[in-house]
Amino acid sequence: MAINTWWATRPKRDIRGVVPILSVVVTHAEGRKWAHPDKRTELSIERALEDAGLKTRGSRRDQTGGGARTYRAWLKSLGLIFMDSEDRLWPTLAGEAILEGAAPLPILSKLVLSTQFPSAFTRTPQSAVDPRFKVRPFIFLLQLLTDPRIGGYLDEREDIAKVVICYAESNRQRCVDDVVERISALRSNGDSSLPGDYVSRFKSSRMKSTSFDTLVSNLRDIANTFANQISFTQLVTVSAGRWEVAPGASEAAEAAVAEYRDVPLISHADDEERFQRRFGLPPGKSKDLRALGSEARSISGAAIVAREITTAFLSLASTRIITSVTPDVVDEVASLTGATSAEVERVLAKKFPAGGLDTFMTEYAALAFGSRERASAFEQATAAIFSSVFGFNTKHVGQQGIRPDVVISSPTDDFAAIIDAKAYGDRYSATHDHRNRMVAYIKNYEKYAIDDKPLAFFSYAVSDFKSTISNQLAGIEAEAGIPGSAITARDLIRMVERNKQKPYTHAELRRIFSSGRGLSSADLLLGSGDTATAT
Repeated sequence: MAINTWWATRPKRDIRGVVPILSVVVTHAEGRKWAHPDKRTELSIERALEDAGLKTRGSRRDQTGGGARTYRAWLKSLGLIFMDSEDRLWPTLAGEAILEGAAPLPILSKLVLSTQFPSAFTRTPQSAVDPRFKVRPFIFLLQLLTDPRIGGYLDEREDIAKVVICYAESNRQRCVDDVVERISALRSNGDSSLPGDYVSRFKSSRMKSTSFDTLVSNLRDIANTFANQISFTQLVTVSAGRWEVAPGASEAAEAAVAEYRDVPLISHADDEERFQRRFGLPPGKSKDLRALGSEARSISGAAIVAREITTAFLSLASTRIITSVTPDVVDEVASLTGATSAEVERVLAKKFPAGGLDTFMTEYAALAFGSRERASAFEQATAAIFSSVFGFNTKHVGQQGIRPDVVISSPTDDFAAIIDAKAYGDRYSATHDHRNRMVAYIKNYEKYAIDDKPLAFFSYAVSDFKSTISNQLAGIEAEAGIPGSAITARDLIRMVERNKQKPYTHAELRRIFSSGRGLSSADLLLGSGDTATAT
């Protein structure tokens, strides 16, 4: 029975980690018939995912390979793979581009925005979505968020769960108008605004009971999956269930709506290969003209080894910054795969000549929302960015008692700085306690300084910040005499991208991070040759 709401599979809560998982699945299944009585394909994928640390080890006593099939469905829903008419698995052009070393973030963002119902994924019996939905869901969400009637925000647990994923059937304006009216009614009158047949209409066959509370819990899980995916595009922030267009992303959000809103949906969702070849296109590509049938018998042992090397490298690159293929990286990948150092170096030099920075940055934004359980990983990742990308001497001191998370010092300019990384799911606010801590960090700086260079600024690296942050930064500066700033993980990612094209000088970085406010996208573009003034 088709699900009568939006729906998305989620073996992982967010897209973080999809790149090495894609590599594992393609390595063990590309061009091969999937179904075998002994489940050899599924079980080899599960073993490989476990060996790579991408899946929790299990006994697999039932030997059904269900985990591998779930990951296959996930990759299909994201537009990264497809099955052909002979039951063979292939990467889409987008999936292939990622495996060949292209930056994952823009490719995956494009696939998220172009996701639609119906699709090849939602036409399968296990994940079928009611055919009344003919919509690009993420574009619909942006249509709402850029609509002034909605007040600039959506509540995930109420507006989205109870209304949007149930009633957003198309991207046409009349449907947007209808959903806006329903959200307004829900905000004004609560659950009494919902129709009498609400539970019977939207209940799922997967639900264990047919109560209103059970239905709403199920709908909220679905809404949260969409939250994790849309956050990945960097266009929307989600904090404590409140969705808003990301600061500085209004034009990009409106451009995405303009690009996709009136474009006809991809047809032939019942033909998986035909549909996925069109859906799974990376930016800049309009057609997939590969003759895959003739390639099926030419996948050599060397190609399989190359895939295994790619998987191992991508797994490493998702946990730390790798800016070049060094002998240490080659040795580590060779140890993980059993390939020779010469084979590893040849594959990595071809696919990843500039290292794996793009893969790492794909993971970084998710760390910022990882809550305190992943605080140390976010701190270390932030330190790595300032060291490996921006060229500072850095020290991670956050686990050494009452200390700031990261201390940096410029080897070329006469200054040092404090970076406090806050992995909070909510918008960050430098409350009274945090303000006092930062003042103490500044006043006691000599106790943990890297060298004798003077402290020039402090900065908070966060998932997002509240509008009060600039006043709070000013208060810290007034008491401690050092200017500060706050920057979101997504804007730090933008700085890394900008640095590839036009590297920042340390003097420019000092000026940006000493601004005394929560930084915006406009601040990040200012360099020594720029004349604009941030406001």
